[in-house]
Amino acid sequence: MTAVTADIAAAGRGADFVVIGDGGPPPVGVVCFHFAGGSAQSFFRWRGAARAAGCALIAAELPGRGRRLREGFVPSLASAAMALARSFAALAAAMPDKRWVFFGHSMGALLAYETVRRLRADGGPQPQGLIVSARHAPGWHPVSSGLPELSDEALCDYLRHLDGTPAAILDNPAFMAMALPILRADLGLLYGYAHVLGQPLDMPVLTIGASADGRVPLEALVAWGTATQGAFRLRMVPGGHFSLLDEPAIVFDAAREMANGRNMA
Repeated sequence: MTAVTADIAAAGRGADFVVIGDGGPPPVGVVCFHFAGGSAQSFFRWRGAARAAGCALIAAELPGRGRRLREGFVPSLASAAMALARSFAALAAAMPDKRWVFFGHSMGALLAYETVRRLRADGGPQPQGLIVSARHAPGWHPVSSGLPELSDEALCDYLRHLDGTPAAILDNPAFMAMALPILRADLGLLYGYAHVLGQPLDMPVLTIGASADGRVPLEALVAWGTATQGAFRLRMVPGGHFSLLDEPAIVFDAAREMANGRNMA
């Protein structure tokens, strides 16, 4: 374990983050926020890309899954953001020379956004930028647009029509018995989410959408521009809802630009 990894692990142990890779000497770190039904493990396959990009890679993990499987689910997205902000403040204090960028996919986009707002409200450390993908802007209505009902049947059908869940998993009763309660709890966070108007962020925001993601229309992606007073850019990639997860270099390249104060190309 390197000194950087040891610092991260010491600050985050028992909290809300999982260390995936320290990235070596370059002082850029990417903090990932997982999608509904996901976990920190959703980003383990990004380890090689993070190493190649020279970025530390940290992933948030909500209770009720992964290493926090025995913990009860969080009651609201706001309470999750509050806990994550507190834990991130400890991580940042342990590594004062690291420049951070937040990335959130789908539900994780709102979670990353609200964590940034919580940090600002608490006077805590701020990331250098925010990258979000595959999610409507926080003020977009209705919040539940594109989401299924929360019955087992509706959730299974929802997963079958997304592009990120193999049929072998969907047809595995034992896996689904474990996965559906997590997905239901996370979607419940979205159903219960209400955006509270406030001062826009003052950092660059990059929104990434997928051309074949029918659940997140272009206008809902463009609306992220109202979330910041800083630079805003929209980038579209081919594929469906989870296609970006196969292209992590896009995220790391943008994170390095933000962390180094360069304009987003």
